[in-house]
Amino acid sequence: MYGEATQIKHMDDREPLGVVRHEQTRIVEVFMAGDVEHAKQIIRRWCKESPCCVTVTPTTFIYRGGEEAGFVVGFRNYPRFPTDHYTLRGMASDLAELLRGELGQDSYMSVGHDGVTTWSTTRDG
Repeated sequence: MYGEATQIKHMDDREPLGVVRHEQTRIVEVFMAGDVEHAKQIIRRWCKESPCCVTVTPTTFIYRGGEEAGFVVGFRNYPRFPTDHYTLRGMASDLAELLRGELGQDSYMSVGHDGVTTWSTTRDG
């Protein structure tokens, strides 16, 4: 079933309505503090150079001693342009490193729905 295209037909055998593609679900999300509007500008530029489609969702981090605005960048295995989990995680890491540098952040967290969560930081200790 995965990787195959299925044509959707009318009940009376008229021309097909379209094509449905199925792929294994793969999700990686990057969590980072910073200005979401500035992040979206960086992400737009990156997506032109590295063709893909991501979601960007504003979020608030609440922690002991305060809170901070940030965002979540969502990578999904898009059946139109399928990819494996390692490639998807690599793309997420590349974009996260770019965002961290351009937004002046110290760290980010990457969560794969394969059960692996990574925290990356430039802080000492």
